[in-house]
Amino acid sequence: MRNAWLLTLNTLKVLLRKKGNIIIFFILPIIGMLVSIGVYSNLGSTSVRIGVIDNDQSALVGDFVQSISQQETMKVTAVTEGEKERQISSGKVDCVLVIPVGFAEAIYNGNIKPVEIFSIKGEAATAWIQSYTNIYLRNLQDISEASGENKNTFEKIYNNIKQAKFSLQINKVQDQTKDKGMTTQMIGFLIMFMMLGAGNTAEMILREKRNRTYYRICSAPVSAKTYIFGNVLANLLLVMLQISLALFMMIKVFKIQTHVPVVEMFMILVLFGLVAIGLGVLIVAFSDDSKQAGTLQNLFITPTCMLAGCFWPIEIMPKSLQQIADFLPQKWTIGAIQKLQMGGSFDQIMINILIIAAFALTFFLVAAYRFGRNDSVKTFI
Repeated sequence: MRNAWLLTLNTLKVLLRKKGNIIIFFILPIIGMLVSIGVYSNLGSTSVRIGVIDNDQSALVGDFVQSISQQETMKVTAVTEGEKERQISSGKVDCVLVIPVGFAEAIYNGNIKPVEIFSIKGEAATAWIQSYTNIYLRNLQDISEASGENKNTFEKIYNNIKQAKFSLQINKVQDQTKDKGMTTQMIGFLIMFMMLGAGNTAEMILREKRNRTYYRICSAPVSAKTYIFGNVLANLLLVMLQISLALFMMIKVFKIQTHVPVVEMFMILVLFGLVAIGLGVLIVAFSDDSKQAGTLQNLFITPTCMLAGCFWPIEIMPKSLQQIADFLPQKWTIGAIQKLQMGGSFDQIMINILIIAAFALTFFLVAAYRFGRNDSVKTFI
């Protein structure tokens, strides 16, 4: 055990000499957090700018437009048909509503004329107003059906509803969506850099084989297993330090409300750290040189992080890709944190914990078998 500890200290000393390793372990995760803060900084704070072309000029349409303008997330501007394309292309409005001629009369008769919505920004700009319009028009259609398609009866019911006084008590609650999404994305970036850092540390085995240091160490009273264990232990200490710094920056410096107990998040990430270390050792076990190991890392780490939802919600991906993500440890790590954010207990994420642990154990066992089969002395280039 003493030899393993000495090898661990030596590995840490060699690794921390290189600025590149310090950047990967400690600087890049913080940069990833800053990127997440930038992405989420304006979430929920912007309004949709809506241009309205009123071709009907009826009181019913006037009430509809006024109700839109009273929404906090919508700003209404009157535009003409000739200005429509210029207003949209210049970015002065996000979308334009075109209300057709005879809109009110059609409602009285029980036939809703469609309201056209034009935009070049897609659903990002039209989803809210489309949903609001559908609900509003559905209410008018219900009044029309109740009035038996009689205009006078419709106006009587409609005016009674407008003049009715309702007692409404409003209690504001904190929107946790932004903090939870930001936390998930920050953890996603951290997971990727944990995998890169652990891979670089494991790659040190190849470098020491190339310069013959590995064989000089093993010629002393130190076994190959002790040498590998020392590398893994050094890797684990670096990963734990990386996680601790990341959580400190996230919670204390950036003041992010993670909605997850710190101890439980730390335990989940350390467990995934073992997965990252096991994967790094596995890649080294199947590589003949540092170049091949680096190529295997690049082929695995970034694509799987993308598929597992480290950079965006996994729900936006096609079902086929979501099914592939079930075979990736990153997905189960992020899933465990999301369950805790939803108020789940530690018992409810036990399946995630077991699956992550199974990945780590599998990687280490396969790597150990490979090292045992490939113990010939050779020069690594």
